[in-house]
Amino acid sequence: MADRISVLIIESEPNLRGKPASALTEAGFVVGSAPDYHEALVALELLKPDIAIVDEALPSGDGKLACSELRTGFDIRVILLGGGSGDKARMRVVEVEADFYFEKPRDYRETVATVEDIVQCCRGMEMKEGH
Repeated sequence: MADRISVLIIESEPNLRGKPASALTEAGFVVGSAPDYHEALVALELLKPDIAIVDEALPSGDGKLACSELRTGFDIRVILLGGGSGDKARMRVVEVEADFYFEKPRDYRETVATVEDIVQCCRGMEMKEGH
């Protein structure tokens, strides 16, 4: 990757943070992680991520709030992680203004491919806007 894109993973389960973090790092991304939204706010200042992957079921109950605030307040792309599929899952994505939804568990190669697609999409939009 020419430009180092940064990804912040906000997930309470260490295994579900570590494995995708390793896969994304191996693919050339700069990766940070946090077990909850409170720690994610600290990581946001340090990492300045381009993309956040957020578990909607954080123990503190702030996954949906985190997703919404990251998208609107920090202007970064957000992938929401959840345990369901179908219409209810799609409605949650709309409610919190997420860009994508992943049902857990997720294959880490798919995670990397989706993040790469988001990067390509965003770069294409920037080129159209003249940035």
